[in-house]
Amino acid sequence: MEETFLILLILAFAMLVGSTLGFGDSLTFIPLAGIFLDVRIATVLMGFWSTLLSILNAIKYRSYIDKPFLKKYISPGIIGVILGAILIVVAPIQWIELFLGLFIIVYLIVKIRKIKREQIEDSINTNELPDAIFYTGAFSYGLLSGLIGAAGPINVALLERTGHERESFIGNFAIISVLVSSVKLVIYSWNGLFPLEFILMFFLGIAVIFIVTRFGHWLTPKIPKKEFQILVMILLAIISIRLIVVSLFFY
Repeated sequence: MEETFLILLILAFAMLVGSTLGFGDSLTFIPLAGIFLDVRIATVLMGFWSTLLSILNAIKYRSYIDKPFLKKYISPGIIGVILGAILIVVAPIQWIELFLGLFIIVYLIVKIRKIKREQIEDSINTNELPDAIFYTGAFSYGLLSGLIGAAGPINVALLERTGHERESFIGNFAIISVLVSSVKLVIYSWNGLFPLEFILMFFLGIAVIFIVTRFGHWLTPKIPKKEFQILVMILLAIISIRLIVVSLFFY
């Protein structure tokens, strides 16, 4: 019971991060929950929880969905997620933890550089992203989504570079997540990865998601976003170091 409470508390914090920053719920939840759960189980659970949230967002912002963008994105994204979801079935846990830790560090480096350039106007035409980069990004999002469940930063970069903002950003992020994640959830379920022993916690988590997300939307304009973002980044840095050290020296 104590473990369930802690996992739900972590889920609540992750949802607060996601509703405040616009993404990052999986990136926060999986490594933190991995302290108490097998990382593979945390990834699978969050896959189902995140997909439910994405469905709600996609329905709410359906009028902003960019169909040409979606058609271009979906094929490499699904190919990547199939490969990633197959790999999570066979990959040793320490490899998954190591890869997740390294991915978080790369994300933090990119994010810090972006914050430093925040005051500088971007002169690049965001609507002209080379196809090679776009398809590579879509494939990478699918691959990492299936393998470590926390590929949001790649999706963020592609959406920002193609001119999607606010409602358009949320709606297209959500529909991509729904279509790509539904494939990995089928593979997870087919291979018996869903932890039935946590079914009660799973349903309690759905209630937590709805409550905390509504609170997060209310809280967002009332807290300093940059300071909160920095705190989250410090936490992620600590988590990534732990994942790498554990995967390299304690298996």
